[in-house]
Amino acid sequence: MKRNRNNLGVEIIVILLAFLFSILILTRAFAGAKVRSSEAAILSDAVTLASNIADTYLACEDEKIAQILNENGNIVEANGIEAYYDEQLHPASNGRFRAKLKFDRQGLFEKAYITIFYDGNEVYALETGKEVKR
Repeated sequence: MKRNRNNLGVEIIVILLAFLFSILILTRAFAGAKVRSSEAAILSDAVTLASNIADTYLACEDEKIAQILNENGNIVEANGIEAYYDEQLHPASNGRFRAKLKFDRQGLFEKAYITIFYDGNEVYALETGKEVKR
């Protein structure tokens, strides 16, 4: 009879350890999924922002993109154009998103390099170009 009680105690301990181990694995999986979800949301916002800036660049005439993008003092013009945006992608002078635009003009064609940063880390880059007037 004592032997069965000892075996039952060992079985309960093994079951509890297996249960705890599976809880740890699931907790780690869900925590990792939350981090990946946050990263995916930032990347999605960066792609949207870069795409919107590229569309604005392609639609505007020469030298006017800074004027069009400038809202609430979010533009800095130094070695290209830098525009700042908050997490809802609204123009903000101290936003966490930073869009950096650089231009390379070769004859009648101009390339624009748009790089999006989040908290100082590069998240997304886009290159586009258009024919320009002389």
